[in-house]
Amino acid sequence: MSNDKHDTVTVTYNGTDEDVRYQPNAAIQALLQQAKHAFNLQNSPNNHLLALFTEDGVELDDNQSAADAGVKPGVLLVLRQSTVKGGS
Repeated sequence: MSNDKHDTVTVTYNGTDEDVRYQPNAAIQALLQQAKHAFNLQNSPNNHLLALFTEDGVELDDNQSAADAGVKPGVLLVLRQSTVKGGS
């Protein structure tokens, strides 16, 4: 079983953890979509407001690559409502 440039992170959402595969050179947006899919949120009414955060509460930039954002295999990320996307 080969990794084929895929790595895995753990994403937590509402107290549930899921392992999510990602490509280090792909944008955070791709990882975010994978995380939404893992939790069956792709058709949720507020799914466009969700973002990924580090354990320290730092929101990851959707347009940055996972590697540039500091995402490493095995890291824990938090899926929750964005502080930026919520707007007013």
